[in-house]
Amino acid sequence: MKTLSLIVSAALAAVMSCSCGQGTPKGFVATPDDTASDTVATFDYGRLTKLGHPRILMTAKDFKFLRKAVSAKGNPDLLSQVNTILLGLSDHYADNPEKLVYKVAPGGEGILGTSRAALRRLFFMAYAYRVTGVQKYLDAAVADLRTVCGYKDWSPSHYLDVAEMSLGVAIAYDWLFYDLPNDVRELAREKLIEYGLKTYPGQWYLDATNNWNQVCNAGMIAAALAVYEKDKALAVEAIEKAIPSNRNAMKTMYAPDGAYPEGYNYWGYGTGFETILLQMLQTAFGSTADLEQAEGFLPSGKFMLFMDTPTGGSFSFADGGNGKEIIQAPMWWFAGYFGDESMLAYEKQLMDKGMYSDTDGHLLQSGQSYNRRLMPAIPSFILHNGFKGEGAGKPSQNLWHGDGIVPLVMVHTGWNYDEGDHYLGIKGGAASSNHAHMDSGSFVYESQGVRWSDDIGNPNYSFINEALKNAGGGYWDMRQVSLRWDIVKMNNLAHSTLSFMNSDGSVQGKVHVSDHVVSGKGTIEECFDSAEGKGARIDMTAAVSDAVASAKRTFLVTGKGLVVEDEVTAKPGMAAKLQWRMLTPASVTVTKEGNVLTQNGKTLKMTVTSSSASVVPAYASWTMDRPKDWTPRTWDPDDSQFSIAGFTATIPAGTTVKFTTVLAD
Repeated sequence: MKTLSLIVSAALAAVMSCSCGQGTPKGFVATPDDTASDTVATFDYGRLTKLGHPRILMTAKDFKFLRKAVSAKGNPDLLSQVNTILLGLSDHYADNPEKLVYKVAPGGEGILGTSRAALRRLFFMAYAYRVTGVQKYLDAAVADLRTVCGYKDWSPSHYLDVAEMSLGVAIAYDWLFYDLPNDVRELAREKLIEYGLKTYPGQWYLDATNNWNQVCNAGMIAAALAVYEKDKALAVEAIEKAIPSNRNAMKTMYAPDGAYPEGYNYWGYGTGFETILLQMLQTAFGSTADLEQAEGFLPSGKFMLFMDTPTGGSFSFADGGNGKEIIQAPMWWFAGYFGDESMLAYEKQLMDKGMYSDTDGHLLQSGQSYNRRLMPAIPSFILHNGFKGEGAGKPSQNLWHGDGIVPLVMVHTGWNYDEGDHYLGIKGGAASSNHAHMDSGSFVYESQGVRWSDDIGNPNYSFINEALKNAGGGYWDMRQVSLRWDIVKMNNLAHSTLSFMNSDGSVQGKVHVSDHVVSGKGTIEECFDSAEGKGARIDMTAAVSDAVASAKRTFLVTGKGLVVEDEVTAKPGMAAKLQWRMLTPASVTVTKEGNVLTQNGKTLKMTVTSSSASVVPAYASWTMDRPKDWTPRTWDPDDSQFSIAGFTATIPAGTTVKFTTVLAD
């Protein structure tokens, strides 16, 4: 691993003489504590009083150890490297204040963008001040606390806003407790109670089994830990309700193998807050109530390791999005938990590229800030798990398979993240699951350092949801008859899967004849992992059951490239009009011998053979334009940079035909 240069702040040299919250400064005045007895329930709450502040993620003892560990000049370990990166980013945020404006976004998303910016700024400023004692960090945190605690509320109608704001304010309150001006400390405490802990009862997230549960419970636990001595009953109630609520969500989200049904970005979001939740409990109570033992949670680190692809993107199924070189702080928790540095294979790639430190500054004000806000948790993940980051290693596994709500298979033929690594991601599941598209049977494929088969990801929620509401529909309407499927990128026609242009009418009221059956779940039948090839077979019959009797896809990464075998059986009395479609960012040239795809100076040839001499495939390509027989709409974004390569064929009624498609470098 390439060692990052250590650019340690001048203040760091004197850090050991800085109190940074140690002891009680002159002029410190605190409101009286709650005199009620400490509760012993899921946890021994008396530990909080004994720990004092700080106690969220890191204790005073932890920070003392951290300051000593990173003050050794030239120390090459991961802890020192991460600290240097965090301080560099903190300098940028301190020197470039942001206007944290209470502005409600269209489409019902509240002030989430502001809450995220506040969390990022407060987390970084509190961390940097605890490590260095430099006044500018404290000043920046104080200014931001005055701003956000001066709002009329934290947007409880969209509770993610409250949760993220609560986490940021709780960390700043806890870590800077003795150094905050008295009025600011009391203002933060007051709002954590008024805007946070007193607003969560009755919120739907408590019964939800998605990322909202993880984020919102983390925010409320942080608020409760921060203000415990001031209102013990309220704090205990919040934590005691959060534990069973979160346990129920964990059982659903990760079981049985760790495949996160909402996709790449949502794993980073939900699991990012989940690992912070776990670390907060471990630090404060010495116990997580075994939440991490939920079926599938611990294996989900491997799931995410396989989700990152050689080109720097991700397996972008459903609304997950193609996260280009996105930092995933929770991977450090998994690496620490298992003591396995190979879990950080991709994160260290990003560090080596400067994506963590962003020395050029071009990403600091971009969407990368979305994931950066959790980075100051990384030192706590390293310290508390005894993970030293010694000894490089690459994953030894090349195929990952997970069942559950969204069955997946992923193949990495190597772990160098270069042109020699072939990547394949295969998706099952149903369009009716949360954040899903009509993408059962779809796949992502990379070779030669190029992504050939792609998935566009999610649209702009605010814009689309507002447009669909105005048309009498809604983005979150997952029924068969829903305008959601009238968004081209959500439809199966814009995914690398099988589509059929006929229907026997068994699914009533379909928006388009070619639509997949939303309740039809694709399942993984078999995985293949040998020297001859790696891949899987998926049965996607249920997703196309109104058009054909059976449809199965077999994918195999071989020395030839990717081989896809599709076995389709037409219904008696009804021919199957197949469109084999592969979404691609490449340019497509259709020839008699096959489709030729070109991209970044690289070429991929697509050829297909049929098991029936009477069924001859016709090579074809399509654009991402709205099909002519669809109703004209205004809400589809411009995805003209994508094309669709494939072929058409008609399978006679009652017959079975196998099509073997080869994607050769």
